[in-house]
This record gives sequence, structure tokens and C-alpha cells, in this order.
Amino acid sequence: MARRSRKTTSQTIALWVLKVDAAATFAVLGLCALSILRAYEGALPYLTTLIGALQAVTGVVLTAYFHKAKAENTKGGITYDAAMGNVLDSDTGDL
Repeated sequence: MARRSRKTTSQTIALWVLKVDAAATFAVLGLCALSILRAYEGALPYLTTLIGALQAVTGVVLTAYFHKAKAENTKGGITYDAAMGNVLDSDTGDL
């Protein structure tokens, strides 16, 4: 039986932020559609601002998560891939 690795707290937080953002975005888009169908376009600026705010929070959380992941995957100032010799040469495309 294969062992499953446990998710770190930062992974759990990042996944939940993505889930909440996706759910809220779909809910707000549904409210936007309802607003348009009911000819109540006055609510659209407020609804679209809510989507923008949620996307900004998601961007901050994911930036912090990826920065943390990058820091964890380095040793002695070099990345794991470079240490293992598995880095593609950007000029030739060779390993």
C-alpha cells in the first residue's frame, strides 16, 4: 500500500483559498447574470469589485506559497534541479 504524503499547512491554506475564490467567483457571476436579467445593472460595479478583491487576495496567498516552496527547494543557494543536474540548457534545450 502506497503511503500518502501529508499536505503541509501552507498547501492546505492555498487550496482552500483557491476553492473559496472559485466558489465566490461563480456565485458572483451568477448574481451578475441575475442582475442583468432583472435589468438591475446598478449592482454590477459592486459585484465585479468583489471578484477583483477575491482575485487579489488569491494572488497574494499564492505568491507567498510559491515563494515559500521555492525557498524550501533550494540548498546552498542552488535549486534542487540544478543540484541533481536535471536543468535544461536554455540555449540548446539539452540536459
